[in-house]
Amino acid sequence: MFNKSGAASLAIHSGTKATSADAPRFAALRRRIKSIVDAIHREAVFYRRQINAALPAHHRSAANLAHYLGLRKQSVRQLQLDLAGLGLSSLGRSEGHVRDTLLRLEGWLKMEHSGERRRFAADGLDTDAAGAILHENTHALFGPRPLNRHVYIMVTAPDADEVTRGWADKVLHAGANILRINAAHESLAAWTRSIGVIRARAAALGKHVKVFVDLPGPKLRAEILRTQPAVLHFPRRKDRRGKTVGPTTVWCVPAFVARSQVPIPHAWFGRLRAGDRLNIRDAGGRARELVIRAASAVRVRAECAQSLFITPGLAIEWRRGIRVLGRGRIGTIPREPCDVLLNRDDRFILNETGRANRVNRVPVLRCPEPGVLDQVRRGERVVLDDGRIVAIVESTAGQSMVCRVTRTAKSPARLRSGKGLAFPDSRVSLPALGSEDEAALKFALECADGVEASFVNSRRDVDRIVRRLRKDARPGFGLVLKLETQGAIRNLPDILFAALRYSPAGLMIARGDLAVEASFEQLAQLQEEILGFGEACHLPVIWATQVLDSLAHSGVPTRAEVTDAAMSMRAECVMLNKGPFVAEATRTLVKIIRDMEPRQYKKRALFSKLAG
Repeated sequence: MFNKSGAASLAIHSGTKATSADAPRFAALRRRIKSIVDAIHREAVFYRRQINAALPAHHRSAANLAHYLGLRKQSVRQLQLDLAGLGLSSLGRSEGHVRDTLLRLEGWLKMEHSGERRRFAADGLDTDAAGAILHENTHALFGPRPLNRHVYIMVTAPDADEVTRGWADKVLHAGANILRINAAHESLAAWTRSIGVIRARAAALGKHVKVFVDLPGPKLRAEILRTQPAVLHFPRRKDRRGKTVGPTTVWCVPAFVARSQVPIPHAWFGRLRAGDRLNIRDAGGRARELVIRAASAVRVRAECAQSLFITPGLAIEWRRGIRVLGRGRIGTIPREPCDVLLNRDDRFILNETGRANRVNRVPVLRCPEPGVLDQVRRGERVVLDDGRIVAIVESTAGQSMVCRVTRTAKSPARLRSGKGLAFPDSRVSLPALGSEDEAALKFALECADGVEASFVNSRRDVDRIVRRLRKDARPGFGLVLKLETQGAIRNLPDILFAALRYSPAGLMIARGDLAVEASFEQLAQLQEEILGFGEACHLPVIWATQVLDSLAHSGVPTRAEVTDAAMSMRAECVMLNKGPFVAEATRTLVKIIRDMEPRQYKKRALFSKLAG
């Protein structure tokens, strides 16, 4: 639009000088621009304290964020159309350099109106400077720029038993730049194993990889206290056509820790060898043989040609060749919560105990966080399992409420214990860091390159974790703020100003919980807003949740998710969830990004030469 000297790069009316008939039009536009310039200056004065509190390296970004807020508080849609009609900047891509764009427009309109040909005012934070700051912040957070693309790819680690050398090599060769550890699952020992494997393979392959730990956060989960005997299911590995592609892997351990493991007699460990066989009749009465492929003193990796279902107490026999070396039983596996089936118009009780005071057939769910239900009112929505079940509060009595189901994804919908619980209509206040977060944060400070702070709702939430990181984190330790609640959207400006007090920092559009909180219909609008605000404060943004999800899980993408992946490259980083085909999803995403980057940068469409 404008060259470095600030002169317009195109003329109006086929290059002719503005006529006297154009003068009133230009004057009106210039007055409108001038009023907006005054408004953004007032906004900068209003946010002067927050701007001054930003790190010195972020002062210009904080000032531009204030200018962007001032611009967005004006009604500029008609002005944008009028400017576009003249071939001028319509302000639609000015997020990173608001004042400079406005001053250039004001000066150009004055020049055309008065006929003066002179340099006019501009801001040092122009489009090139804004882009340079954003790239610098992005590289500080995520590491060196990936080869032949500017968008990074973050891959979520599967269970530690699946993070093998082969898995790590596949995702690194496919193009993964960042490993995400979801601290809501598994243990510190499992996270350590996963990080050790990915770092070792990255070093061996000459790849650069960073590790981020996603803190569990104060996410509410509905608990079901009624239990039933545990059943472990180990399915066969199949390709996208449903054809079996390999045996079922079973990890045998002395004592049960996770659902991917089977407890067998402790005395056998240290004597089991590769090639030994474990014979069992599974919970369905079917004969199954597990062939040991690798053994250590603490765990054994075995393979089974069929799927199997395991329950505690099943008889198991250990053979080496034709000799029987031992007989025993499957060890203790903790009972597991029952599932609840819900249809539309069904009712359930939600309280802090998970038990009802009277005998009835209505399911009872527990909200374990004290005081939360006191903040929920009659008529407000209750959302379960990431929006698969939606209910409304019909009545409340102390710490208990009766809810009626208004919508389900299926009929009936199966609810398992531990699934998400949200109150999108309620202003629920939750603690920023619980005991699980503290343990995960301590681990991340020792073993990772950054953390993702979940369920950030306010400036206070950001201040708490920033204070902790300033005290305990090494230089360059990254912070990503996950934006996934109504509170985060309401308080977004304050959250962003607080984020500019730390470096390196970034944002995540956590679309799963955000869609539940704000509604699926609003998600598209909100993700656009967050992208714009991220550019305004020059902080990198991660586009997350269900990107190429069908491809990662089944090996086959849907048309809609390919389009979503193409749009994701407007962010600085794209996150993939775990799945058996996540390496294929990573490779596909890299290709989509490389194909799209010559055609689009942020919101700007770029034209490539047509073939022929």
